[in-house]
Amino acid sequence: MLKFVWAALAGFALGTPAVPFGLSISLAPPLALTAVLLGAAGCLLSAVFASGWLRTRWLDWRAKRRPVTTGPQPEKRRNRLDGATGLRARRVVNRYGVIGFGIIGPALFGTWGSAMLGTALGLPRWPLIGWLMAGVTLWCTVMLLASEALLDAFGLL
Repeated sequence: MLKFVWAALAGFALGTPAVPFGLSISLAPPLALTAVLLGAAGCLLSAVFASGWLRTRWLDWRAKRRPVTTGPQPEKRRNRLDGATGLRARRVVNRYGVIGFGIIGPALFGTWGSAMLGTALGLPRWPLIGWLMAGVTLWCTVMLLASEALLDAFGLL
């Protein structure tokens, strides 16, 4: 039971890369996958809700702080999502939508990163959580199969 909890905590902290950890502490592959998925679900929920709350507060604060100008247009402020990671995330969302971002996001940005980027980009909360969970499940399964194949190839099983 303690090994399952450790694997779930690793899934919460690391996301998909926690699958080999679950195997390394001698959990059966289905149990390791289940523990990591439970941890990743907790990670997704906490990241999406916390970053959504922060985004709402930040947008309210920015709306109150921005002065109303009637004269010439003020210079355009730089958006923090205009960096390399934000532009890559925006391209994925524009090209594939929430479904594509949910499937590809955990592989490109990690579990925490994709949850916070999706929220920062303004994607709808529940479809984002559902598709990110589908993507995490897909990538955890791929990681499990690859880890088992490598452990078997090196004779460590």
